[in-house]
Amino acid sequence: MRNLNTSLLVRWVWSVLLMCLLSSPSWANDPFGKSTPTFNNNTLEDLAFDQVNWNRVQGVFSWITMARGYDDTSWDSLVGRPGWMTIEDAYVKPIDPGVSEFPADTQIFYIVFEGQPLDAPAQFAAAWFEMKDGQVTSNTPIDKDVIELEMNQRFGYFEIYQPEEGWKPGNYQVKIFYGSPGQDLHAINVIGTMHFTITN
Repeated sequence: MRNLNTSLLVRWVWSVLLMCLLSSPSWANDPFGKSTPTFNNNTLEDLAFDQVNWNRVQGVFSWITMARGYDDTSWDSLVGRPGWMTIEDAYVKPIDPGVSEFPADTQIFYIVFEGQPLDAPAQFAAAWFEMKDGQVTSNTPIDKDVIELEMNQRFGYFEIYQPEEGWKPGNYQVKIFYGSPGQDLHAINVIGTMHFTITN
């Protein structure tokens, strides 16, 4: 009887562990999960990247900047999105770096970066939010872009697309997230912020 109870207990523990593993957030398709908790504004301002003196080490980036475009070298032998270059193979150079104002008819602009050497594959994400009176108006981003870099990859970029309904003139905040591939991304994963303005 005691062996039977022990066997049932062991099976129950394994069943609970298996259910926990299969329902883990790391299996989610959307790395932002179902909710995005927010920091207070003071904390996020402390995380603001220097967009004027961008060509310097900032956190996990050797440099990071907004840009109207990017140049890269030929990558015919590489697989993946342009910009996912290794330090040995190629590089990505921002066009018009340090820009933060864009006309309302801008279809796309970029956040271009060179990362510090990685000791494991990493997931980076950018999510952008409308601001009013210096505050983000909603916890739900207008849109987001997520990329993964392998250990030997250093250069990449985020694509900031015009919303379907078009840009509203005003100020916007971009939150930059960092985590392991497949990991849910929440407020605790924010490693920096950037700002841009849409003009008439």
